[in-house]
Amino acid sequence: FLMAAEGGTSVNHSEVILRSKSPMGPYKAWDKNPILTQRHLDPKRSEPITCAGHADLIQTREGDWWSVFLACRPINGIFENLGRETFLMPVKWSEDGFPYMTQGDDLVPLVLKKEGISRMPNPTFGNFEIKENFDSTALGLNWVTLRTPATDMYSLTANPGYLTLKCTEVATSEGNKTPAFVCRRMQHHQFECSTIMYFVPSDEKEAAGLLLYKDETHQYFLSVNKSGASRKVSLNKISESGSETIATNTITNNNDAILLKVVSKGTHYDFFYGIDEKPIKFLAEKVDAQYLSTANSFGFTGTTIGMYTTKNFPL
Repeated sequence: FLMAAEGGTSVNHSEVILRSKSPMGPYKAWDKNPILTQRHLDPKRSEPITCAGHADLIQTREGDWWSVFLACRPINGIFENLGRETFLMPVKWSEDGFPYMTQGDDLVPLVLKKEGISRMPNPTFGNFEIKENFDSTALGLNWVTLRTPATDMYSLTANPGYLTLKCTEVATSEGNKTPAFVCRRMQHHQFECSTIMYFVPSDEKEAAGLLLYKDETHQYFLSVNKSGASRKVSLNKISESGSETIATNTITNNNDAILLKVVSKGTHYDFFYGIDEKPIKFLAEKVDAQYLSTANSFGFTGTTIGMYTTKNFPL
């Protein structure tokens, strides 16, 4: 068998299969190709799975065949903030011996159950809550950095129980460089993310906070920076034309810890901040999430969110 993705990596994506008696060919395509696609289905259907393709076939110890492939879970066809994700579904076999996952109007299911499989205590899919105390000497595999491991820009041992980030000259709007940015991939359209931060900037070029990062020219930065003798909390939109301040507010408590929080509703983000144990305050609401979608910025990787600091503010 020869299996290949075709149709591009967007909504026309699909998987096709060919067969030959010899690895060197000639190969003959199955007359019912593609073996996996959702491109012809109504984009307004409930809970659509789109962009399905780039498949592999695996066989379980019990002899069952399954396919692992990439696909997207958009909202309204334009909010593809999660990028391409990994899906798994059973493989069927045609009477003439070809494997396939979908035919006709078959839907890629959002959830599948397999007998004998139980949910682990710390799942990485579906609804879950994670509290990261940074009490290990190494970051878990769910944390990523940009382009290189960036181990010289953060520490888990300088102040045990905290992630310490080094303020550098590199900004995330610069290509081919590694910033002080430690992040996670967004796994849900609707989520809450917060962090408590100790940061006293030495000048107005230093900033630190939570960054929502799609690529160099599509970002939202919820940060703490310096304003005269005080600190301020700001929300900036980073684009090809530079940095635009969406909202800002002065912080009179100059040495206290600051809570930063992002709430995603799928189609928009709400941004909050708080001083120490005091109530959380709105900084900005209903900020467009589509700006960070692959449908707007292109590419196929999803958006990340994490802690970031720089000496090059505004970006």
